[in-house]
This record gives sequence, C-alpha cells and structure tokens, in this order.
Amino acid sequence: MITINPEYFEILKEFGAGEAVKCYQCGTCTGICPVSTTDASFPRKVVLYTRYGVEEVIENLDEAWLCLSCNLCTEFCPRDAKPSEVMLSVKKVLVESGKTPPYIRDFFQNITKQRNPWGIGKFKREDWMKKCEADVPKVKDNPEFEWLWFVGCAHSFENRNIAVTLKMARILNDLGINFAVLGREEGCCGNDVRRAGEEGLFELLAEENMKTFDKYGVQKLFTHSPHCFNAFKNWYEGYEVKLFLEILRDAIKSGKLELKNSLDVTVTYHDSCYLGRYNGIYDLPREVLKLIPGVELVEMKNNRRMSLCCGGGAGNIVGDYPGEIQPARVRAEEAAETGANVLAVACPFCLLMLEDGVKTEKLDKQIVVKDIIELVYESAYGEE
Repeated sequence: MITINPEYFEILKEFGAGEAVKCYQCGTCTGICPVSTTDASFPRKVVLYTRYGVEEVIENLDEAWLCLSCNLCTEFCPRDAKPSEVMLSVKKVLVESGKTPPYIRDFFQNITKQRNPWGIGKFKREDWMKKCEADVPKVKDNPEFEWLWFVGCAHSFENRNIAVTLKMARILNDLGINFAVLGREEGCCGNDVRRAGEEGLFELLAEENMKTFDKYGVQKLFTHSPHCFNAFKNWYEGYEVKLFLEILRDAIKSGKLELKNSLDVTVTYHDSCYLGRYNGIYDLPREVLKLIPGVELVEMKNNRRMSLCCGGGAGNIVGDYPGEIQPARVRAEEAAETGANVLAVACPFCLLMLEDGVKTEKLDKQIVVKDIIELVYESAYGEE
C-alpha cells in the first residue's frame, strides 16, 4: 500500500521535479535506460510516484541511487518530462534528509575534506608536476598567462589519468600556449557533487573556485575533463571555457602540431555523457581522431545521442554501483563487438571505468582503452 501526500510533490518540485507532471507513463525512459531491469518500473515508477507525492519514493534509497545521471531518458522523453532531473530532485531530498548510501556519503566527505573524490590529501594536487619534464608554470610564476589550464581532480590525482596529463603538458609547451595552472590552489569543479544531489557543497566549491579565479584575473580557461567543462560552461558565469580537444584540433589542422607517425589501428569512440548529451559535442572528438594518420574509425551500435554511460558519473567513480547491470562491462562488450583494437575516450572517468570493464570482461587482449590525447601523442612523437 502506498501513501499519497501532495506536500511531498511540492517539496520535490522545489528541487526541480516540476516537469514530472508532463509524464504520461509511456515507458520510453524505462526502455532506454541503460541500467533498467526487465520489471519495466525504473525510472518511470519513480517519476509517477514523484508526480503524485507518494511518500515511499523518499524512503526507497535503492531506486534513486540507481540513476547514473546519464541524461539518456531526458534526451529521448517525448513529453520533455526530464526524468533524470526528477531523479536528481529525489536525490536532493535524500541528501538533505541524510539518507545517502555509504559510498555516496564517502564521496561527499572526500570532496568536502580534500577537494577530490578519492580523499587524497589536497596538498598533493600538484605532485604530478614532479613527474613532468615539460614546463608547467603556476599562476604566480606566469602572472601574464592568457589561459588557465584547469587540470581537474582525475588528471591531478589518479595515476592512469596523470599519464595523460603529462602528455598534455608536453603538447602545450610545444604549441607555445601561454598558460598557467593553479597547483595546490585548484579545487574541485563540483560537477558530480551537484549531479549527486549535494547542492550546498557545490555552491561552496563554486564560490571557492571563483574567488581563486578572481584573485588571479582568470578570464579564459580550458580543461580536458567533460565534467569540469560542463560545470564551468553551464554553471559558472563570466568565463570563456574551452576543451583541450579544441586546442588540439586547431593545432593539428594549422600544422603547429605535426602528426608524423601512422598508427594503423581500428578505433571505436565512446561518447561521454557530459560531452555528448549534456553539451551536444559529438563531432569534435571524431574530427581529432580522423586527423590521426592510420586511424580507421568504426562506430559502436549505440553511439552519439544513444551512447551508453560508462557508469562513473554522479559519485559512482569511487563506489560500487548497486545495480544489477554494470554499465562499464556492457559498454566494453559493445566496443569489442566492433572489432576495433582501441576504445578511445575523451573523459578521465570513462577511461577508468571502461578500462576496468574491459579487464573484467577479459577483453584486454582484444581491445585497449586509450584517451584520444594518447593517440595524438603517439602519432606526433612516435612514443606511447
């Protein structure tokens, strides 16, 4: 038996669930959801319960935290009911009520204390620079910088992604880009904190970041993380924001970065949620890949708007996803079916999740996961 309480809908509406009234239960969201099981209830049951103020929607943690915030349901909803935003509103209420699962609670605590999802000491944020042979000036050393390179949490703390960061640094030096980094003063962009329902913490992080930006006169910034890009592009005001891939594409096309070595590989590209569905960027990564000599690009069954989520967003990058369907493993299988040698990504979270998915599915002898930057670097410098 369920309990109807109209006040619950009013509470949820304050958190962004107002679009739920448009839902007419066609089931498109359930049919397209990458983690929905065959009971045909998720996420449309939650949307329905939210619409009518069913109290149980607030009590059932498992239902809300299954949502990856991948935005696939919202992209294809025929009524523009925004199911993913409805799910987010439920998460916000749960966060305010203190009803978060342990791994999400740890995710919030890590960022609160150390300003990164892994809880590594924030004073270590610039340690990657010790491994870097290229010159990486900090804002204090190059006060006349044009571009701030916002490195991001994953590219600063996580070893697999630091390998990509070091390659970016060499490329930036060779291109003569007038840039600087914040080093230890860099914080977390807050993208996934917000998409996991912790609005208050996001506002704190954004305020800290903007204060630091103002301190050094930041007007233009670039990043390689789609998560950081999404936050700065859509939620921060007053900054020119670019993806590193844009800089890379322009440098290759202008001849400033010469790709001398043919790779002779078949590549399939994984569209990340925050580049694709959230920001409509589908062609840019493919354009860069097609500029690399010896790359044959093949598409997975689900690509562009239909791309499947890697499963790493909204706090899941540091936790064990509770759903029956593991998105990274499903995506790894789909990539392998193309016959590609390389599964290319343009997101640090996707790199971690899909590499793990490939290994778990024992596909690592068939296909390797690489960041697009790594492929460009290999072609430009003849080394991995």
